[in-house]
Amino acid sequence: MRNSTQMADDHGTPEGDKAFPGVWQSLAWVVLFLILQLIVGVATIAIAVGLDKSGRELVELTNDLSFVAGPTIASLVASSIALLALLFIYLNRHSRAARIGLNRWSAISPVATLGWAVSLIGLGLTLNYGYTEFVIPDIEMQQQLRKLFAALPDTIPNQIMLVTAIVLIAPLLEELLFRGLLQNALARHLPVWAAILGAAAIFGAVHMDLHAFPALMAMGAVFGLLYHKTGSLRVTIIAHMANNGAALLLS
Repeated sequence: MRNSTQMADDHGTPEGDKAFPGVWQSLAWVVLFLILQLIVGVATIAIAVGLDKSGRELVELTNDLSFVAGPTIASLVASSIALLALLFIYLNRHSRAARIGLNRWSAISPVATLGWAVSLIGLGLTLNYGYTEFVIPDIEMQQQLRKLFAALPDTIPNQIMLVTAIVLIAPLLEELLFRGLLQNALARHLPVWAAILGAAAIFGAVHMDLHAFPALMAMGAVFGLLYHKTGSLRVTIIAHMANNGAALLLS
């Protein structure tokens, strides 16, 4: 079975773009992702504070999770959409989207694809369960994020925004960045297993939660192995969406 990078190379690489995707170039997209989230997040909360008419002090407002939850999640959606727009412009040039497997379905049969997807995600969830039950049973992973979601006012627009952010936008953007670009870039210099684990480790790290890092890295490796087996970014995006949707529903 050829790996996803080898399959991508079948589409050809124009002169001057033979190293696509490059490691530093891929990491630059990840850094841009974090910077955009920070800038848009600060700007959105600043606007919300400026529009507030309650007369409360700035510190009180920003410490009130019910006040900042909506603007924070809205900023995540806005910054992610902005980065997705830039990414799609970038990927639509020089057949880049095709070369990372965004334009094709699985290289293996539908039955085999489903089998790998179910087995790998099941393995990832089992590892996560064992980690949370036996390794850190007294610590709630991604506690601040859960508190933020819980503080979000329970309105239909807010629920739509939350589902859009967690189930649709996050999986699409993360698979493009960490599997489509970064894993492919690392696979040009490292064995496939090392490229999968390297991209998974960076995927876990950008969530900036030390306790959740092993679980997030495990899921990143699951999606990375699925990408390697199928050669299709579409499959990993759908699997990631299904995983996030189930997690949101259960929580």
